[in-house]
Amino acid sequence: MHNPDLLHDLESALGVGNALADRMTRILYSTDASNYQIMPLAVTFPRDADDVVAVHEVARAHGAPVLPRGGGSALAGQAVGEAVIMDFTRHMRRLRGIHAEARTVDVEPGLILGNLNAQLASLGLMFGPDPASAERAAIGGVIGNNATGAHSVQYGMTADHVARLQVVLADGELCWLDAEAAALKQLRSTIGGLVSKHAEQIAARFPKTWRTVAGYALDKIDPAGPDLNWLLCGSEGTLATVVRAELRLVERPGSERKRLALAHFDSLRAALEATPRILELKPAAIELMDKFLLDKTRAAAGYRDRLTFVDGDPAAILVVEFVGDEKMLRHSVKQLRDLLRRLGYRGALTIAETPARQDDVWTVRKAGLGLMMSERSEAKPISFIEDAAVPVERLADYISDVERIIHANDTTYAIYAHASAGCLHIRPLINLKTVRGRAQYRQIADAVADTVIKYQGSITGEHGQGIARGEYSQRLFGAELMDAFRAVKRAFDPQNRMNPGKIIDAPAMDSAGLLRYSLDYSTIAIDTRYDWSADQGFAGAVEMCNGAGVCRKEGTGTMCPSYQATLDEAHSTRGRANALRAAIRGALPDDMGDPALKSVLDLCLSCKACASECPSSVDVAKLKSEFLASWQDRYGIDLATRLFGNIHRVNAIAGRLPRLSNAVMQSALGKWGIGALGLPNQRPLPSFARRPFALPASQVAQPDAMLIIDTFSQWNHPEIAQAALTLASRLGARIKAIRLPGAACCGRPAISKGLLDSAKRMAQENIRALQKLPAVPLLFLEPSCQSAFTDDYLTLVDAANQSAAHELAQRCQSIESFFVEQLAQPTHSLSWRAAETQILLHGHCHQKALWGAGDSLALLRCIPGATVAEMNSGCCGVAGSFGYEHVELSLRIAEDRLLPGIRANPAAIIAAPGTSCRAQIHDAGYQARHPIQIALDALLPAD
Repeated sequence: MHNPDLLHDLESALGVGNALADRMTRILYSTDASNYQIMPLAVTFPRDADDVVAVHEVARAHGAPVLPRGGGSALAGQAVGEAVIMDFTRHMRRLRGIHAEARTVDVEPGLILGNLNAQLASLGLMFGPDPASAERAAIGGVIGNNATGAHSVQYGMTADHVARLQVVLADGELCWLDAEAAALKQLRSTIGGLVSKHAEQIAARFPKTWRTVAGYALDKIDPAGPDLNWLLCGSEGTLATVVRAELRLVERPGSERKRLALAHFDSLRAALEATPRILELKPAAIELMDKFLLDKTRAAAGYRDRLTFVDGDPAAILVVEFVGDEKMLRHSVKQLRDLLRRLGYRGALTIAETPARQDDVWTVRKAGLGLMMSERSEAKPISFIEDAAVPVERLADYISDVERIIHANDTTYAIYAHASAGCLHIRPLINLKTVRGRAQYRQIADAVADTVIKYQGSITGEHGQGIARGEYSQRLFGAELMDAFRAVKRAFDPQNRMNPGKIIDAPAMDSAGLLRYSLDYSTIAIDTRYDWSADQGFAGAVEMCNGAGVCRKEGTGTMCPSYQATLDEAHSTRGRANALRAAIRGALPDDMGDPALKSVLDLCLSCKACASECPSSVDVAKLKSEFLASWQDRYGIDLATRLFGNIHRVNAIAGRLPRLSNAVMQSALGKWGIGALGLPNQRPLPSFARRPFALPASQVAQPDAMLIIDTFSQWNHPEIAQAALTLASRLGARIKAIRLPGAACCGRPAISKGLLDSAKRMAQENIRALQKLPAVPLLFLEPSCQSAFTDDYLTLVDAANQSAAHELAQRCQSIESFFVEQLAQPTHSLSWRAAETQILLHGHCHQKALWGAGDSLALLRCIPGATVAEMNSGCCGVAGSFGYEHVELSLRIAEDRLLPGIRANPAAIIAAPGTSCRAQIHDAGYQARHPIQIALDALLPAD
């Protein structure tokens, strides 16, 4: 329940903005990557250890529990609770010191593990444990879960790499756990006594596998000198709050010292039976990928091209990694090949030698959770039994028993992960919104827990107990050890305020009030413009988000540009999906018309990166457009939306008087007038060309292709369209330039602003008119125009036009891809300038999300002497009107990677096919050109 006095005291202690308790913030932090949802009391963003002490003191004064949280990627519900949440990822994310010679590092709990490793790479060091969630998992969560990963047989658990921990105890005391303070001496004495007292039960009842994070790690404690660090690792924030950690590092093996062997099997059991024998070869990792995961990868646009390592359609693949010098690697692969042959396996054995091929393998493996959750049905492969671990020699029998349990409950499953450690993530497909689904959830969980105990395994090998598995501690450990665990908890947290209900005294895993989807879960009806039937409706598209938090990654990819700039959960793909889910289930006062929802969606750039980079393909750009249409139905359309959404009409008027229009826009009076109309005036609007593009007076009668002249090529940058026609002429390609019929616009600006009725009319006019023209390729200069045809039109147009939309989409391609095809013909006779140049490509977001930047790269690589590379530049930050309406954030996004990348390469030519991208680069004082222009300039003059 929300407590205004609690919020007031937290704000007084931390400052306004670092403590929030509004409904939307609490909703966004009510879920993690699990099946559970619990509204927190408040959410805080501590800046340092003193702030953490203050949160503890305020919470204690109000009798409120506290809950430390990192990336919110927990799969068992340990990161949600009715408590004051401390999110460390916003401020407490510093790397305080690297001691390379000692191979240690000093970090704060909010630092993302992937970021830590990126900063250590140049030193040839890394943190050993490598959970699949490393790109969004915070160090505090890694410690709290005692995380490990694919290479656990080589590097062990997080606890094996913790040197020292600084914590805030339940009473607010800040201390290092190895200090000699009286309170810590008493804790060590108490823990040592408990271990001695229960030594017999510890030996008898703890799992007979090293891969376990169940209970408190009393089996790792030396009673003569207890190491409290071991006890904190895997304690899920129930004993103390970690505010600083000194970690031990390991040598980072270079890709040239690794080899991946992909053993293909025709059955899952065959793969598992082979695993113990393969372990005898001392691999660094053995990971399993099953057919379900491989099929989901083939269906995911952002991942299917990475299946370079798959031969045919295997039932299972074991990813076996070896580390060593070249001679050792060749020997290890030969040993594996010989072993499989001796064992009678005849499946393919493919080898990933290069860094790119190895990256393909690990990217698919690490995306496994999200890819599996991309199942577009009410039944999802959910987490609850997915983390059991058993001795590896008993793994095949254990999985066979679990398979029988699942099939007996009339469902199926997906499976992947750590074969080498006996910890396979098995996920039954269950619909928790139904009575039948709830029964499956309970019956499978009970039966699997008993099976785990039968094989002397652990109910959790790395993902933690949380709510999903907490109740099974009693079954696994017995009454005596549970009492010992309670004594540990009382010693650290006598008032039970540290993330209560986890590890001990957990609620039932199927408690109706805790599950994200209750039996009475329902959604309000939304009058949609898009056809959402492939997603099981608009609600189904929203509910595709499973909370894994891949959208919280930093410094790589494009998703999610506003999150990467703000580090605000509300501006992540997950945050927006959760906000929409709250709206459609009636959890917001004004559902789809709630101002808080609009605020969350307002900073979405509609970049579409989430449509491909989110393993579940949650397309927030499309969801936002639908939301805006609904919002405008209720509240009307403002002037800025009308103008930006109809920019083609504005251009057609102002572009006919370019000198006057440019002068007015650049004058002080013009800027004042623009602001007076409620329009953004903080950055200059695009200027108009002195001479707009004019269709050639004489064009080919039977073209090889037709070039779409978009509104920006027509009025702002005609030189690009002219460059395309000139290059076509030099190549002897017969291209006809055409304007789109009717409104002469693809509708992209209208789509982005939620003017979907208008966009639908334009789409249907364009489809009908273009169908009447010769069935030749349609070429696009502007990626966002192409994406309207190839993506949005497919579900935006009426059902009667959808078939035609799909047929038309098949004919659409970028101008670059067309010219690459032409240059591949032996008949062309172009002469290039002889010059060594560096060209850096900044791909357009829609291009990268939907068809990739390979077409632009391929054209630029046709230039002799050119060194061409794609920038890791993310989003430019403009995205149509966004960069004019949100100037400050737009520039922060550009400064994330794009502009620093340009500054770091002052001699490079910058290629950018997107109009908005070139505008951002130009406004920052640099030059960027369309790839077509760069290719044309590289030619020698025609004779």
